[in-house]
Amino acid sequence: MYSTLISYLDPEWQELLKDELNSQNFANIIKFLNSQTAVIYPSKDLIFNAFNLCKIENLKVIIVAQDPYHNPQEAMGLAFSVPQGVRIPPSLKNIFKELIDDINSDIFTSRSSDLTSWANQGVLLLNTALTVEQNRPASHSKIGWQIFTAGVIRVINAKFDHCVFMLWGNHAKNLASLIDSNRHMILKAAHPSPLARGAFFGSRHFSQCNAYLLSHGKALIDWLS
Repeated sequence: MYSTLISYLDPEWQELLKDELNSQNFANIIKFLNSQTAVIYPSKDLIFNAFNLCKIENLKVIIVAQDPYHNPQEAMGLAFSVPQGVRIPPSLKNIFKELIDDINSDIFTSRSSDLTSWANQGVLLLNTALTVEQNRPASHSKIGWQIFTAGVIRVINAKFDHCVFMLWGNHAKNLASLIDSNRHMILKAAHPSPLARGAFFGSRHFSQCNAYLLSHGKALIDWLS
Protein backbone atom coordinates (compact mmCIF):
# COMPACT_ATOMS: atom_id res chain seq x y z
CA MET A 1 0.00 0.00 0.00
CA TYR A 2 1.05 3.58 -0.65
CA SER A 3 -0.17 5.09 2.61
CA THR A 4 3.40 5.29 3.89
CA LEU A 5 4.79 6.80 0.68
CA ILE A 6 5.93 10.03 2.34
CA SER A 7 8.26 8.04 4.59
CA TYR A 8 10.36 7.22 1.52
CA LEU A 9 11.10 10.92 0.95
CA ASP A 10 14.19 12.60 2.39
CA PRO A 11 13.20 14.50 5.59
CA GLU A 12 14.61 17.82 4.35
CA TRP A 13 12.51 17.58 1.20
CA GLN A 14 9.54 16.57 3.34
CA GLU A 15 9.88 19.82 5.25
CA LEU A 16 10.35 21.92 2.12
CA LEU A 17 7.35 20.35 0.38
CA LYS A 18 5.12 19.96 3.42
CA ASP A 19 2.27 22.03 1.97
CA GLU A 20 2.09 19.81 -1.09
CA LEU A 21 2.43 16.61 0.91
CA ASN A 22 -0.31 17.65 3.33
CA SER A 23 -2.70 18.74 0.58
CA GLN A 24 -5.95 17.08 -0.46
CA ASN A 25 -4.42 16.62 -3.90
CA PHE A 26 -1.65 14.43 -2.52
CA ALA A 27 -4.18 12.47 -0.45
CA ASN A 28 -6.11 11.86 -3.68
CA ILE A 29 -2.95 10.58 -5.39
CA ILE A 30 -2.37 8.10 -2.56
CA LYS A 31 -6.01 7.00 -2.70
CA PHE A 32 -5.74 6.39 -6.44
CA LEU A 33 -2.49 4.43 -6.16
CA ASN A 34 -3.94 2.27 -3.38
CA SER A 35 -6.95 1.45 -5.56
CA GLN A 36 -4.88 0.06 -8.44
CA THR A 37 -4.35 -3.62 -9.16
CA ALA A 38 -2.07 -3.15 -12.20
CA VAL A 39 1.74 -3.03 -11.94
CA ILE A 40 2.97 0.50 -11.24
CA TYR A 41 6.43 1.89 -11.95
CA PRO A 42 8.73 2.77 -10.36
CA SER A 43 8.58 0.69 -7.21
CA LYS A 44 7.28 2.49 -4.14
CA ASP A 45 10.72 3.01 -2.63
CA LEU A 46 11.97 4.74 -5.81
CA ILE A 47 9.09 7.14 -6.51
CA PHE A 48 10.90 9.99 -4.74
CA ASN A 49 14.37 8.93 -5.90
CA ALA A 50 14.94 12.20 -7.80
CA PHE A 51 14.62 14.13 -4.55
CA ASN A 52 16.50 11.67 -2.36
CA LEU A 53 19.57 11.65 -4.62
CA CYS A 54 19.57 15.41 -5.19
CA LYS A 55 20.18 16.93 -1.79
CA ILE A 56 18.61 20.32 -1.13
CA GLU A 57 21.96 21.96 -0.42
CA ASN A 58 23.25 20.89 -3.85
CA LEU A 59 20.20 21.78 -5.94
CA LYS A 60 20.98 23.99 -8.93
CA VAL A 61 19.53 22.36 -12.05
CA ILE A 62 16.03 21.01 -12.67
CA ILE A 63 15.42 18.86 -15.74
CA VAL A 64 11.71 18.33 -16.26
CA ALA A 65 10.32 15.48 -18.37
CA GLN A 66 6.96 13.73 -18.69
CA ASP A 67 6.52 10.42 -16.84
CA PRO A 68 8.52 7.31 -15.88
CA TYR A 69 9.43 4.55 -18.30
CA HIS A 70 6.59 2.04 -18.45
CA ASN A 71 8.56 -1.11 -19.29
CA PRO A 72 9.88 -3.59 -16.68
CA GLN A 73 13.25 -2.83 -15.03
CA GLU A 74 13.58 0.66 -16.56
CA ALA A 75 11.99 3.21 -14.22
CA MET A 76 14.22 4.22 -11.31
CA GLY A 77 12.66 7.49 -10.15
CA LEU A 78 15.02 9.71 -12.16
CA ALA A 79 13.71 11.28 -15.34
CA PHE A 80 15.28 9.64 -18.43
CA SER A 81 17.61 7.43 -16.36
CA VAL A 82 17.66 3.63 -16.42
CA PRO A 83 19.78 1.28 -14.29
CA GLN A 84 23.22 0.33 -15.54
CA GLY A 85 22.98 -2.69 -17.81
CA VAL A 86 19.48 -1.91 -19.05
CA ARG A 87 19.13 -1.11 -22.75
CA ILE A 88 19.39 2.65 -23.26
CA PRO A 89 15.98 4.01 -24.30
CA PRO A 90 15.74 6.16 -27.45
CA SER A 91 15.11 9.41 -25.55
CA LEU A 92 18.25 8.94 -23.46
CA LYS A 93 20.25 8.10 -26.56
CA ASN A 94 19.17 11.42 -28.04
CA ILE A 95 20.10 13.25 -24.84
CA PHE A 96 23.58 11.76 -25.02
CA LYS A 97 23.88 12.64 -28.70
CA GLU A 98 22.96 16.26 -28.00
CA LEU A 99 25.37 16.36 -25.07
CA ILE A 100 28.24 15.06 -27.22
CA ASP A 101 27.53 17.65 -29.89
CA ASP A 102 27.03 20.44 -27.36
CA ILE A 103 30.29 20.03 -25.46
CA ASN A 104 32.28 18.73 -28.43
CA SER A 105 33.19 15.51 -26.67
CA ASP A 106 34.24 12.28 -28.36
CA ILE A 107 34.94 10.39 -25.12
CA PHE A 108 31.36 9.53 -24.30
CA THR A 109 30.95 6.04 -25.67
CA SER A 110 31.01 4.35 -22.26
CA ARG A 111 28.67 6.79 -20.47
CA SER A 112 26.41 4.97 -18.02
CA SER A 113 22.67 4.99 -18.61
CA ASP A 114 22.27 5.57 -14.86
CA LEU A 115 22.12 9.33 -14.26
CA THR A 116 22.63 9.12 -10.50
CA SER A 117 25.90 11.05 -10.85
CA TRP A 118 23.97 14.02 -12.24
CA ALA A 119 21.51 13.87 -9.34
CA ASN A 120 24.35 13.74 -6.82
CA GLN A 121 25.76 16.95 -8.29
CA GLY A 122 22.51 18.85 -7.82
CA VAL A 123 20.41 17.98 -10.87
CA LEU A 124 16.78 17.25 -9.97
CA LEU A 125 15.62 14.80 -12.65
CA LEU A 126 11.91 15.42 -12.26
CA ASN A 127 9.02 13.89 -14.16
CA THR A 128 5.72 15.78 -14.18
CA ALA A 129 4.09 12.47 -13.20
CA LEU A 130 6.00 10.33 -10.71
CA THR A 131 4.26 7.03 -11.47
CA VAL A 132 2.92 5.14 -14.48
CA GLU A 133 1.07 1.91 -15.14
CA GLN A 134 3.02 -0.86 -16.84
CA ASN A 135 2.80 -0.64 -20.65
CA ARG A 136 0.57 2.46 -20.50
CA PRO A 137 2.57 5.67 -21.05
CA ALA A 138 1.07 8.82 -19.50
CA SER A 139 -1.53 6.69 -17.70
CA HIS A 140 -1.03 8.63 -14.43
CA SER A 141 -0.68 12.07 -15.97
CA LYS A 142 -4.07 13.21 -14.69
CA ILE A 143 -4.23 11.72 -11.19
CA GLY A 144 -2.80 14.82 -9.47
CA TRP A 145 0.94 14.46 -10.02
CA GLN A 146 1.05 17.49 -12.29
CA ILE A 147 -0.44 19.60 -9.51
CA PHE A 148 2.16 18.20 -7.12
CA THR A 149 5.11 18.84 -9.43
CA ALA A 150 3.84 22.32 -10.22
CA GLY A 151 3.94 22.90 -6.48
CA VAL A 152 7.52 21.63 -6.39
CA ILE A 153 8.47 24.12 -9.11
CA ARG A 154 6.79 26.96 -7.22
CA VAL A 155 8.68 26.12 -4.04
CA ILE A 156 12.04 25.91 -5.81
CA ASN A 157 11.33 29.16 -7.63
CA ALA A 158 10.59 30.94 -4.36
CA LYS A 159 13.18 29.36 -2.05
CA PHE A 160 16.26 29.18 -4.29
CA ASP A 161 18.24 31.56 -6.46
CA HIS A 162 19.97 31.14 -9.82
CA CYS A 163 18.76 27.67 -10.69
CA VAL A 164 18.61 26.39 -14.25
CA PHE A 165 15.31 24.91 -15.39
CA MET A 166 15.53 22.68 -18.46
CA LEU A 167 11.98 22.11 -19.71
CA TRP A 168 11.85 19.35 -22.32
CA GLY A 169 8.57 18.71 -24.08
CA ASN A 170 5.15 20.34 -23.79
CA HIS A 171 4.36 18.90 -20.36
CA ALA A 172 7.49 20.55 -19.00
CA LYS A 173 7.16 23.79 -20.96
CA ASN A 174 3.77 24.40 -19.36
CA LEU A 175 5.60 24.99 -16.08
CA ALA A 176 7.57 27.98 -17.41
CA SER A 177 4.94 30.46 -16.22
CA LEU A 178 5.64 29.39 -12.62
CA ILE A 179 9.30 30.40 -12.82
CA ASP A 180 10.72 33.91 -12.37
CA SER A 181 13.07 34.40 -15.31
CA ASN A 182 14.77 37.28 -13.50
CA ARG A 183 15.72 34.95 -10.68
CA HIS A 184 16.47 31.75 -12.61
CA MET A 185 17.42 30.57 -16.09
CA ILE A 186 14.67 28.91 -18.15
CA LEU A 187 15.70 26.70 -21.07
CA LYS A 188 12.98 25.15 -23.23
CA ALA A 189 13.29 22.48 -25.91
CA ALA A 190 11.34 19.77 -27.65
CA HIS A 191 11.19 16.40 -25.95
CA PRO A 192 14.24 14.23 -26.77
CA SER A 193 11.96 11.42 -27.93
CA PRO A 194 12.42 10.31 -31.56
CA LEU A 195 8.76 11.29 -32.00
CA ALA A 196 9.94 14.92 -31.95
CA ARG A 197 11.81 14.18 -35.19
CA GLY A 198 15.08 15.70 -34.07
CA ALA A 199 13.66 19.00 -32.80
CA PHE A 200 15.58 18.51 -29.54
CA PHE A 201 18.94 18.60 -31.29
CA GLY A 202 20.84 21.87 -31.27
CA SER A 203 19.27 23.13 -28.05
CA ARG A 204 22.71 23.29 -26.39
CA HIS A 205 21.23 23.31 -22.91
CA PHE A 206 24.18 21.63 -21.22
CA SER A 207 26.73 24.29 -22.15
CA GLN A 208 24.25 27.12 -21.53
CA CYS A 209 23.53 25.69 -18.10
CA ASN A 210 27.17 25.58 -17.06
CA ALA A 211 27.83 29.07 -18.41
CA TYR A 212 24.98 30.38 -16.26
CA LEU A 213 26.15 28.50 -13.16
CA LEU A 214 29.67 29.81 -13.67
CA SER A 215 28.41 33.38 -13.98
CA HIS A 216 26.72 33.03 -10.58
CA GLY A 217 29.63 31.40 -8.79
CA LYS A 218 28.16 27.91 -8.66
CA ALA A 219 29.92 24.61 -9.27
CA LEU A 220 29.57 23.34 -12.81
CA ILE A 221 27.85 20.06 -13.63
CA ASP A 222 30.22 17.41 -14.90
CA TRP A 223 27.86 15.97 -17.50
CA LEU A 224 30.36 13.29 -18.48
CA SER A 225 30.66 11.76 -15.03
